[in-house]
Amino acid sequence: MIKKKCTQKVITTISSILMLSSCAGPESYQAKMSRYEPKSISKNQVPDFQMGNFRFKSETKNLDGEAMRSPASRAPMQNQEIVGTESNPTNKKLYFLSLLSEYENLKYFSSESDGPHITICPNFHNALLGHNDKSPDAHFKKTYGKSLSYDSTRFNDENYVASNPELLLPLSKEDLSPKVIDVIKHSTSKISEVEVSQLVHKAIDIHLEKTFTEIKELCEYGVSDNYYIYENLITHIKSNKFEADNKNMTTLLKTTIFSNMALMNSLDKHYETKQGRAIASVKENKDVGYGNEITSRLNVTWANQYFNYIKVSH
Repeated sequence: MIKKKCTQKVITTISSILMLSSCAGPESYQAKMSRYEPKSISKNQVPDFQMGNFRFKSETKNLDGEAMRSPASRAPMQNQEIVGTESNPTNKKLYFLSLLSEYENLKYFSSESDGPHITICPNFHNALLGHNDKSPDAHFKKTYGKSLSYDSTRFNDENYVASNPELLLPLSKEDLSPKVIDVIKHSTSKISEVEVSQLVHKAIDIHLEKTFTEIKELCEYGVSDNYYIYENLITHIKSNKFEADNKNMTTLLKTTIFSNMALMNSLDKHYETKQGRAIASVKENKDVGYGNEITSRLNVTWANQYFNYIKVSH
């Protein structure tokens, strides 16, 4: 009964914010980043994640003062096999497999029953079969969707919010606002810890629904708005000096693959504290290496500094 009342209160809060909120949309970027925006309104708009006070560590230099590249940043071997698919897949196929894997992992953080599964995919039929062969755990028993804890005294702290990107997920299927944090901060009454957790889970469910829509689009047409953004990113990296800094990390986060990496690392920290064994089980079964291949292929393994920061920030 108490849970039902809490849920009703949260729904009422969301509804009132949606009606009153014409809060400004996502913050504008530099003009040159406009190429990463889809030409039309995407069904799966990338959340507007912020960097906060995170800063990349400076590169180690050799005796000649030149930057030393760590072994992890080496370009991948041409014949390197990615678990769950053939060696050296095309960028388009790798994008599809990465998004599919992220969708399956994010389902474990959902408050609802398992989301729909992809069973038919004309444009990536063989890739899907190979992925499923390496991921037999499609019906893993849900252990997540439990209460998430946040420090309510820090909701006005932009750095705290940035280090918990799920608080920046939108509560709208059509727009990037209002975000979870918008509803919390604009509520006329104090929102309880349980209600905050419910808001975050609702936002995750919405995010999953939009991600599934994009996966279906990829299966049907072979491309999506977000894939074109990713393709433009590849072109940009090839023709520019793309080193470890906040501006370039922000650019990566404008692609759904990298924003999902940030989201999953942030959610991991909540469950590793409470349910370490469960999260380890999910990773063992579902981490098929696509994300690692993408960061290596784009030579942006430095992004792991940011993901590690997100994962341990409280």
